[in-house]
Amino acid sequence: MHYASLEQRMARAYLAMLPDFVPAADAGVSVTEQREFYDLMKKLYQLLFDEPLRIVPAVHEDDAFPSRYKKGYGKPELEAHVLKIKKAMEGLLKTMFLLGQGADVKLNKRQLKVLSDIGIGDFDTLPAAWTWMSRRPGANPVAFAYCLFDEKHVYSIDVYARLLGEEPFRKLEQWMLSQGYQAYDRYKTDWVDYQLTLAYANPAWGGERPNIGNEYKVKHTGISAQYDAYVENPVSLGLCIPYGLKGFLEQFDRMNQRLREFVIGRTKRCDGCRYCVQTDKTGKRPLACIPIVYKETEYRLCPYFPGYNYSWASLDDALAENLIAFLTFMDGYAGEGSKAK
Repeated sequence: MHYASLEQRMARAYLAMLPDFVPAADAGVSVTEQREFYDLMKKLYQLLFDEPLRIVPAVHEDDAFPSRYKKGYGKPELEAHVLKIKKAMEGLLKTMFLLGQGADVKLNKRQLKVLSDIGIGDFDTLPAAWTWMSRRPGANPVAFAYCLFDEKHVYSIDVYARLLGEEPFRKLEQWMLSQGYQAYDRYKTDWVDYQLTLAYANPAWGGERPNIGNEYKVKHTGISAQYDAYVENPVSLGLCIPYGLKGFLEQFDRMNQRLREFVIGRTKRCDGCRYCVQTDKTGKRPLACIPIVYKETEYRLCPYFPGYNYSWASLDDALAENLIAFLTFMDGYAGEGSKAK
């Protein structure tokens, strides 16, 4: 998608992550009132996407990091500009949430003008669903911002089905549901970044909720999906590999041919960086890489941080099949904890 400015790219994230309207049936406000608030938030995001100068004093040439990890791009000013537009957008949303709670907050001129332009001029008579979403038990700024009215509904499913590819996503989703996987809306409420992410996790690996993302502290098989506005390809689908890749690489010979080729193609080859032995003072500890022989060729595969390589910006049928194959294989060890045996 073409963007007229970096600020427009960043503002697009709120429209991209805004779910379809799904009201709560047993809410303290009517469906009509919930729809009114949803339409108001959608109007806000569209306005700021069309005219980002309404919320920031200047716009900058469009740019984006090649990946979510922001390394090696050599443009420190880009991150500074990203942080400015994030601060402006998040500041407005936080202020709106606090207004709904009846807090005494001071709005700047841009915030006042933006709210006036979407029809909010009297803060003493806010829309009913606005105040309800700010004050209900467990109210939080992210659910407020994305109109997550029904606490039992997983809104991010349809968001990421749309962003990743509807047909292959539904194919993968149906398989996961058939195997007992559970879906979750995941987002931060302690350090709010307004990023609505999706997680599917197999409870056979444990009853706790999955973490956000697929890079760290993964304890369940499943997938995660997120949207990073500052990245060239902002959508990321990650495969969740519980307790690391090492145990599964050690069972490489039990994989079928398709899965072997998938694993060899996605897993990082050892490049001798020696990260895995950096604390070894004896100099005798062997490297952590796992030697794999496939079709008479040896591959030395690194088991560290597999989430970095097992992620994609889109989904097609072939990838869905490969993910299903790997999830099926890993789930064969669900009752054995952290080690494939």
